[in-house]
Amino acid sequence: MIVTIDGPAGAGKSTVARRLAGKLGIAYLDTGAMYRAIALRALRRGVDPEDQERLARMAGEAELSLDCRGDGVRVLLDGEDVTEAIRGMEVNQVTSLVAKVQGVRDVLVRQQQEIGRRLGSLVTEGRDQGSVVFPKADVKFVLDASVETRARRRCEELGDSGQDVSFDEVRTNLTERDDRDSPRWAPLLEPGRAIRIDTSDMTIDQVVDRLAGEVRDRSGTTP
Repeated sequence: MIVTIDGPAGAGKSTVARRLAGKLGIAYLDTGAMYRAIALRALRRGVDPEDQERLARMAGEAELSLDCRGDGVRVLLDGEDVTEAIRGMEVNQVTSLVAKVQGVRDVLVRQQQEIGRRLGSLVTEGRDQGSVVFPKADVKFVLDASVETRARRRCEELGDSGQDVSFDEVRTNLTERDDRDSPRWAPLLEPGRAIRIDTSDMTIDQVVDRLAGEVRDRSGTTP
């Protein structure tokens, strides 16, 4: 069984996908972590995020592997565990620039599909999981929330990890990312393509329970 969760940054996709995977007893694939890893590699190597040809080549050369488990994902880049390193604000600012490069996307989409074939069942989240990577997924979701809610959540997340960022800085970053990223998940809002859920006024537990119920109703699985 493959369950996809798409939507804008800060809508709670990663946390919800991880918990839903644990509830279903299947693997969790954090595709955003893959793009973050390539962004981190670009930063470390001084690659201009506007140099699309070099970024694509660098992505193809990267040794990237994910340990996908129901309780989370560990990310190895060139033999180094970068699970925490890819969550910094500097990486945030570069990731969506890297992710818009088609050559990078081609490399990572192939890797994601291979992970899906290898694992068989998983909950995966990102921007184009239900539209491009796994178009025949059993259940597709789009999680959304107001930009103010998403900015507040991201500030809390970064603050918990010891990073001092302002609400305005995070809100601006999310708005810019929305402009670049929405074409990838917006097609799923067409009637019948995915289940849209606005998480602005919902707790994480409420969202997970809602998704688990939808999975149960559509797949016959009992979460």
